[in-house]
Amino acid sequence: MKEHSVAVSLFKDMCVKGIPVDLFTFNTAINCFCHLNRVDYAFSLLAGTIKRGFHPDVVTYTTLIRGLISQDNPAEAQLLFINLIRFKLIQPNVVTYTTIINGLCKRGHISTAVMLFRYMEKKGCKPNTVTYSTLIDCLCKLRLVDQALGLLHEMTKKGITPNVITYNSLIQGLCDFNRWQNVNQLLSEMATRNISPNVRTFNILVDAYGKEGMINDAEDVIEFMIQRGQHPDVVTYSALMDGYCLRGEVDKALVVLETTMKKRGIVPDTRSYNILINGYCKKLKVDRAVDLFQQLPREGLSPTIETYNTILQGYFLTGRHVEAHKFFKEKMMLNKGLTLDNFTCSILLHGLCQNRFVVEALSFFDTMLSAGLIPNICIYNTLIDGLSKNGHLEKARSLFDNLPLKGLRPDVKTYTMMIQAYCHDGLLNDANELFLKMEANGCLPDDVTYNTLIRGFFHNKKYNEAGVLMDEMCARGFSADASTASALLDLLKSQEQNPALLALRKKFLT
Repeated sequence: MKEHSVAVSLFKDMCVKGIPVDLFTFNTAINCFCHLNRVDYAFSLLAGTIKRGFHPDVVTYTTLIRGLISQDNPAEAQLLFINLIRFKLIQPNVVTYTTIINGLCKRGHISTAVMLFRYMEKKGCKPNTVTYSTLIDCLCKLRLVDQALGLLHEMTKKGITPNVITYNSLIQGLCDFNRWQNVNQLLSEMATRNISPNVRTFNILVDAYGKEGMINDAEDVIEFMIQRGQHPDVVTYSALMDGYCLRGEVDKALVVLETTMKKRGIVPDTRSYNILINGYCKKLKVDRAVDLFQQLPREGLSPTIETYNTILQGYFLTGRHVEAHKFFKEKMMLNKGLTLDNFTCSILLHGLCQNRFVVEALSFFDTMLSAGLIPNICIYNTLIDGLSKNGHLEKARSLFDNLPLKGLRPDVKTYTMMIQAYCHDGLLNDANELFLKMEANGCLPDDVTYNTLIRGFFHNKKYNEAGVLMDEMCARGFSADASTASALLDLLKSQEQNPALLALRKKFLT
């Protein structure tokens, strides 16, 4: 019944009144404390178990391991498991191994999880469907779909039957790569094994087809699931709406929400509205998006931070910066239940800088720091780019120079933005020096960085230096982009007799 607090109270009463308890009672209480996120109390009970002369068994320790993992302490769970084996306190069973493997997978430690998987087999503990499904799901999420398919083949070869959860993980992984032929093969295999697709299976397919713009296929899947006796839910229709919005057919998505879902008695959730609001904002129909935003409370729904961010971005996209600023101040800043994130700040900073409100952007940035929000490198990139493009190079340079003090490392975008700013202001030596420094600092330039500096050399008539850098760029597998090629052609038209330019033409335009 999941009444864990009540169970703990009963356990305490038993202990106080001297009612006999056994290991099963202790294990139940330990499990309750783990579910209540009080693993510390669970370990206290472990000590009590031993004091009463009971010997904790595999269930006791597996429960504790699961509790540690649920509290995001996989390292402690792993250490406990290792010590249990080292001191031969228990003989781990398939549940114990699978619990640890699941914890490792949730942390993305797939190599260690596979090693433990092979170790359990070596020790004679046979993995079950849940063990294989856990590994397969993790591999698919890490986009290692072929390895996951290999495990499916292995488990069936060993006589371990996959279930619908196993197939759902694989279908999702294959859909992420648009491997439709493999998806169809798995669906046929499910039919052969008499494993019925569930709502989750169909939702994966509707979502995948929608994302690829294959809206007719998505609708066919919904029709098929209804024929099979499966009931589409809010997730199904939200995925269909998302597919319509991605095709720019937002009004058709609205029909799904207002007509189809209502007809089937399905109540839209906030995500359904967020999809529509985002669709209308991308179509630059912000007023329609705001109408939907205002409709949310009337439907008993609360907007999320994503809802607010989408409206804010929509205002800026349509150049309505005054309304954007008003929306932020009145709807977001005064909403105590709303936690502003880095993405919100990035939208606002980018919008203000794009509309040349740089001073206001800096003021907001200071407010954000005072409020305790810790900006990431994306926030700094937005501000550095906005400052440098609006004639505030020194302020941009100051932010850039102070990044290490903030515990942040500039990425390739940060360096490229600064190089572009230096080139624009004719500070070519500073740009070149920063270019050399970025690689020394462990950040490799990309094609955008090279092309940016090459155009800077062109602009400042440093044609030999541009040629050397172009050779280096090509040696690294990059090539001149359209802007660089266009700039070179323009120079050749006006300065055809320059030997350095003619050499460049011979190398790159013939």
